[in-house]
Amino acid sequence: MHAPALLLSMLLCLAGFSGAAMAADKKPIVIEGMARVIDAGTIQIDRSVIKLFGIVAPSPRQKCLRGALPWLCGAAAKKHLQALADHQQARCVAVETFNARCIVKNKDLSNEMVLAGWAVADEAGNAYRPAEEKARAGKRGLWESVQD
Repeated sequence: MHAPALLLSMLLCLAGFSGAAMAADKKPIVIEGMARVIDAGTIQIDRSVIKLFGIVAPSPRQKCLRGALPWLCGAAAKKHLQALADHQQARCVAVETFNARCIVKNKDLSNEMVLAGWAVADEAGNAYRPAEEKARAGKRGLWESVQD
């Protein structure tokens, strides 16, 4: 993700998680409701914009290469998240100030995006590394045209 897109995502997330996600003496912030997909790594529930915890997904207009040909991998990744979560009941629990683990139909959206190859695990998302390895080995999503 490019720095401006990452900064924009972080700023948008302030609307949903203004302050620390969890303090030692407080309960975690939980947001529940109908999800609307903004991009491949961000959903909105009511007025809260939520970045999916532990992953980095391509930005909406990001292009990837298939051989020498560019394609809109960001749009494809967003489409996959829409199939998983758009207009579905979601439950998100803040893990960090700007990030939340979101569940739709008993599935962790971050894990599902990584497993399908439409996102990669970030430094906080170590639990998603096995899913990333499976996606890469299966040449799914973003890994489809990566040469080993």
